[in-house]
Amino acid sequence: MSSNTAVPIFSTLRRGDAEKSGFFTWSLTLLIAGKLYTIRKAKNYQLPNYPISNYLMCGITGILSPQINRERLAQANDLLFHRGPDDAGIFVADGIGLAARRLSIIDLAHGHQPLSNEDGTIWIAYNGEVMNAPDLRTQLEAAGHQFRTRTDTETIVHAYEEWGTDAFVQLRGMFAFALWDGRSQTLLLVRDRFGIKPLHYAKVGSELAFASEIRPIFHLLPTLSRRTNRQALTDLFTIGFVPTPQTMFADVHKLPAAHMLIAQNGSVTIRPYWTLTFPDHPNYRQISEADAVDEFMAHLRDAVAAWRMSDVPVGSLLSGGIDSSALATLLTELSGQPIHTFNIAFSATSHDESAYAQAVAQRLGSQHHTLQFGPEAFNLLPQIVAQLEEPQCSATSLPINLLYKACREAGFKVILTGEGADELLGGYHWFDGDRRIRPFLPIPQPLRQLLTKLPLPGSAAGQRVLTHATRDPLARFALWHQVTPPTLLDQLINRKGREERQGNSKNFATSGSFAVDSYHPLNQFLALEAQTRMVDFINFEVDRMSMANSVEARPPFLDHKLWEFCATLPPELKLNGAMNKVLLRLGMKDLLPTAVTHRPKQGLATPHAAWWRSAKLPAWAEECLQPTSLRETDYFNVETVAKLREAHRNGRTDHSRILTGILTMQLWHQEMQVIE
Repeated sequence: MSSNTAVPIFSTLRRGDAEKSGFFTWSLTLLIAGKLYTIRKAKNYQLPNYPISNYLMCGITGILSPQINRERLAQANDLLFHRGPDDAGIFVADGIGLAARRLSIIDLAHGHQPLSNEDGTIWIAYNGEVMNAPDLRTQLEAAGHQFRTRTDTETIVHAYEEWGTDAFVQLRGMFAFALWDGRSQTLLLVRDRFGIKPLHYAKVGSELAFASEIRPIFHLLPTLSRRTNRQALTDLFTIGFVPTPQTMFADVHKLPAAHMLIAQNGSVTIRPYWTLTFPDHPNYRQISEADAVDEFMAHLRDAVAAWRMSDVPVGSLLSGGIDSSALATLLTELSGQPIHTFNIAFSATSHDESAYAQAVAQRLGSQHHTLQFGPEAFNLLPQIVAQLEEPQCSATSLPINLLYKACREAGFKVILTGEGADELLGGYHWFDGDRRIRPFLPIPQPLRQLLTKLPLPGSAAGQRVLTHATRDPLARFALWHQVTPPTLLDQLINRKGREERQGNSKNFATSGSFAVDSYHPLNQFLALEAQTRMVDFINFEVDRMSMANSVEARPPFLDHKLWEFCATLPPELKLNGAMNKVLLRLGMKDLLPTAVTHRPKQGLATPHAAWWRSAKLPAWAEECLQPTSLRETDYFNVETVAKLREAHRNGRTDHSRILTGILTMQLWHQEMQVIE
């Protein structure tokens, strides 16, 4: 599967005969852009092609360089059309080029980007929404600043004029932007506190390129290496995501959340402008449960009010879980009229929450949209990998993509979504699992291993942690998220990958610089989750899949004021015995059905384990996993891949996450035209 035979997904969708087989019936039928297409096995490992118009929105790109090629910059900007189909603009000056694509949400008639201050000395290319822009504007106008638009973009420019880089900590919302200060010849790249909006960068010699996505960077820096990041490959199969600042390309990086990059006089520095902190254990705020619930709900209502700001209609996802149900309820309160809600129903009943969503929708009187998700969606995977620009050990991007597609087809550009609540209030099963296991950590490891015969941990992950965990929070956190055991990883990753990994003693579990040791164990995990998996998997996935359909997904639970409030509270107000998300459940008990407020978290999942037990995969997938294709990419041991597939088919163990990672890595190599 060499690069010279690559056929990227960005082209015209081919039609052909569908192949059928086995459990999955693999009809290879795709509903894309409202039209029915079929695909066939192609020669030379050609993947199914999809129209670029169905790909990614709100995007920025640019370059710091002694010589700016305006035409090349315009072409790079066009690669982000999908992120911002409403408008485009370019600014070029001596040594700097900025470009932006815009999805119009605020001040639809104005707000052309890049945008400058009054005298043209400060320019910005911006992606996101600053929810407190009206308040900041009032302060800035009182200080004498004159505004030409109602955009939050212009607010950032004047805020920087007034307060310098201290302005960034005052921004409330989600954003990634490039700001050029012509007075000091300084480029600033800034990303929001929780990495809701993406920003990548790369440097070749004296040139620094950046963009919302990776493809424009390669266009701006044609000599930039397309080498695979072997450490990122190892991390992906260890913990299920590629941790910041890495990407799957060795020479392309993610700007960390809550950080700014400063490029001036040929030097580049990166530093935080905000840090998520928790009180040292046990120095928590003294507050009653009732008062904490009241204050929490006040903060949450304020967050929803701020994050619904828009000049276009705002809808809400509604899975049937407590998080999305709470947001839909509060949005209905604030709107004063029925809203539109969106849900995905799974053909596999074990993964379906649609009955709960329907119950909440009926209670709210919302206009409810339900999208059916069936096994044929697996065939969207090549398109999904193209949109992600990164492999995954998960298939959750499939339903997320289709859900936001349904939102867009219903006419919605802005959707509230519940990401962040589990990280805020300890909602995932591993938070409670770790609470149950921690008392056993002082016991010698051999004795702990005997305890795995008991039902205490309640999951395979729990048994793994009980057997191997230490008191180190990062190492234990990595164990909860482990995809591939170390011995199996050594067998799976090819010789080159093993050698590079062995030559670099650092890995996710040892390389993180997370100052969490003084926190309560629950807060340790909340902090680690917020700085790693939430940024690099949850927020990354939602941004790419919503932007793929020109929809702006807004997560009010990631309002930093809400986080700063909750951080001060005792851990038992978040996770108390068997009850997680205590504050939210108590706060919504009179507003939602008891069946919703008291049900355990189900979460978004796909039946990928069943998919991989099919007798035969689609033709394009089988081609990816053929020994010849595996040897061409040279990532994986061919024999190990075959053994993993066989063991999974026979039901001996669940290798579906590993197999999904292998397949998407093969697709990524093809789509991104990797050159080793």
